[in-house]
Amino acid sequence: MAHDIPLNPHRRIRTANCMGWSSNTLNELSELFVQACSPATTALDVGAALGIATIPALATGATVHANDASAEQLLNLQQNTPPEDRQRLTLHPGRFHRDFKYKGESFDLAHASNVFHFFTGRQLEQAAALLHHVLRPEGKVFILAATPYMGPFTDFIPTYEANVRNHVLWPGWIENARHFSNHRLIDQFPKSIHLLDHTVLTRVFTSAGFEIERSWTLRRRDLPKSIHYDGRENVALIARKI
Repeated sequence: MAHDIPLNPHRRIRTANCMGWSSNTLNELSELFVQACSPATTALDVGAALGIATIPALATGATVHANDASAEQLLNLQQNTPPEDRQRLTLHPGRFHRDFKYKGESFDLAHASNVFHFFTGRQLEQAAALLHHVLRPEGKVFILAATPYMGPFTDFIPTYEANVRNHVLWPGWIENARHFSNHRLIDQFPKSIHLLDHTVLTRVFTSAGFEIERSWTLRRRDLPKSIHYDGRENVALIARKI
């Protein structure tokens, strides 16, 4: 069942944990996640930040567990959740791949938008394995991440493409993002970043026990113009637990 998603005037809010910005607009992948929710759904939102996907998912009647590394942001999320939906919201502060503890087969859906590009290769594998563990059979993941084809990282593209040709396991890993970008807001990001692509995400999730339903590149609607490059700025993936 599809749900109408209200789109507010676009505004970016700096995150409390130096992980870039949170948008107040649902991106295309997050919108698909919300549309998959229903009153029968128990969903997990990884890196929920201020609840841009969590709150619309709750509005469908779903039960949502919101995870974020910043406890402060989760408290703000809770305060901004309509009172009638708060009883179906559970907060999980902490780094997902390290601090999240939950029994297996607890969720129908999981969503992680603009989170995985802050993980190392090993952390990506751990996160995918954890998502497989906590999802019920046939449960789905909705993932969106940054690719190397972003305006601030054009200097990295030749290195990335050479890494792909040379079959480097993690071709988009940048140990020090400042070596490749002088974007005016680069200091609001962690030192290292992992720019991802379809091949890497497909490999990670297939190895974890998922079947890929759809994977595509896009320029998400809430992306600032200063980050535009050629329409491949983001990669999205929907996969089903098998």
